[in-house]
Amino acid sequence: MDDERAIDFVLNGQQHYLSRAQVSTAAARGGQEPIREHWVSIADQQWPPKQIFERASGIARAEFISHFAIRQLLRLGFQTSVIPGESPTGSASGSGNHETGTFDRSSLREAFVELTEFLAVENLTDRVLRLESQLEGAELETVDDRVRTEGLTDELLTAALLVRKHAGRISDLIHAAMIVRALPNILEPGERIVRRPSLAAGNDPSRKFDLETDRRVAEFKAGQWKGRDAMRKRGLVADLVGLVLERGERRAELYVLGHLPIDFLRGEQLDDGVGARPVVAEPPARLRAALRKCGADGRPVHRRPGLRRGPEGPGGGAPDRVTQRASIGIR
Repeated sequence: MDDERAIDFVLNGQQHYLSRAQVSTAAARGGQEPIREHWVSIADQQWPPKQIFERASGIARAEFISHFAIRQLLRLGFQTSVIPGESPTGSASGSGNHETGTFDRSSLREAFVELTEFLAVENLTDRVLRLESQLEGAELETVDDRVRTEGLTDELLTAALLVRKHAGRISDLIHAAMIVRALPNILEPGERIVRRPSLAAGNDPSRKFDLETDRRVAEFKAGQWKGRDAMRKRGLVADLVGLVLERGERRAELYVLGHLPIDFLRGEQLDDGVGARPVVAEPPARLRAALRKCGADGRPVHRRPGLRRGPEGPGGGAPDRVTQRASIGIR
């Protein structure tokens, strides 16, 4: 009998079991939510796939997207709406067999595509500002109409949650890769790393700097500035002063992505040249005062030979090789 059909599946690294009977029992309780785009037909009634899959499996809908739910329901023999680019029955399989899959990378891939497509249409800051204006004065009867065309759907929210869950430490990855790829280009013959580097963002008390060698201390700032960066500016100055305070007899160096942090420290805008040129020509007054308190004079320091700025893109630029490197040194 059809109600005996069951499947095994893996979602977010966890094994799950679901039977056709569980889905039918969940649907018998009634209470369908409105159909937005996709549907699954159960006992001649159409259900939102995410609602019925959540109810039948006990998995919170924030953990999956509609396409994943549809594929599993197809495997159980239910009729569903068609996933774009797939045949109506392409994902149905098995008759009574318990199928075991691997981690569902397709759901994560689809979520990432959906999220990036949404973000590519319009600057998110502009969209949020418009949404805020549209929502001002809204009431229960009008709120949905005011934001319906903006694309902030349940699907998008689920996609964003899924991407964040699996890419939540992307900043640590960037920071680690930035340091690892920079080391062959900045270490000098005979120079030795004397303390375990701090590759993940944020230093613990035992490691004050991202990099300590017998000749230098260095911090690496992997944030991409966008032009309104008050918190990053404060952090940049604090890191620079901290380097000077704790460097001892070693050189203090600060590595950043893009030209905007350098422009800030210089107190002026730089053109988009390529090659060697001054990094700190004349520090702004607020930085000069901080450096004097630390015993540094803020003299000009030039870009190290061989470290070139790569072609730049939005928010600070594409890297030269793996990471764009611009150094700020204090003598």
